[in-house]
Amino acid sequence: MSVLLIDAGNSRIKWRYQDSDGTRVLGGCDHADVIEQSWPEVARVLVSSVHDNPWLRAQLEQQFGNCLVWLSRALEDYPDFEHCYPQPGRLGVDRWLAMLGARQHRDGNLLVIDSGTALTIDLLSDSNRHLGGYIVPGLTLAQQSLWQNTERVRPYADEVRSEHLQPGTDTVGCVSAGVRCQQVAFVSHVISSHSQYQPFFTGGDGEWLAKNLGHSYWPELIFDGLDALCAGYFSVW
Repeated sequence: MSVLLIDAGNSRIKWRYQDSDGTRVLGGCDHADVIEQSWPEVARVLVSSVHDNPWLRAQLEQQFGNCLVWLSRALEDYPDFEHCYPQPGRLGVDRWLAMLGARQHRDGNLLVIDSGTALTIDLLSDSNRHLGGYIVPGLTLAQQSLWQNTERVRPYADEVRSEHLQPGTDTVGCVSAGVRCQQVAFVSHVISSHSQYQPFFTGGDGEWLAKNLGHSYWPELIFDGLDALCAGYFSVW
């Protein structure tokens, strides 16, 4: 059965088309370009969106009709996941799907580290119970908070941000190196404090973070989580 899995971000969407014969195709575009897309014929379409995105939702519903399922929050009754949040609907759908996706690759205790606008870390037990997690600003957000809230820390136009952990030699370099060191130290602390958990890194900045900490990078965990829903929860649909 052919399915289209869509991850809708703040301004762009990413998708993965997959068929029963193992074919997989990745793609992406800005929200505004969705109207111009030529989609393959599919039996099901699952969309993950951390926001309601009424315009995008309307466009996709117009194109896919009853084939479309829109997920903007975690399901409370999914049988293979036990929530720890008193109000499960408040758990970000991206965090939830990343945990479901990581479970498709490993048994045992998992530590899912998603580095994007926010840096989130979630603990998933070997019995699929969410044990809680951490949320801190991501790389870009942490830097922006300094630019916007600290009078003497300014992003001078002739300075270049650092991609490394070494001390910066100008303001932009100091901020970017400092934020990166901060993120590495935080994630390293959480990993060492949960040594019985297998780390999974994902998200836009996850590859850099994984490389610096000597771990593998898993860029498609949200798609893998959506795929798990297709195979299980939405299999009879």
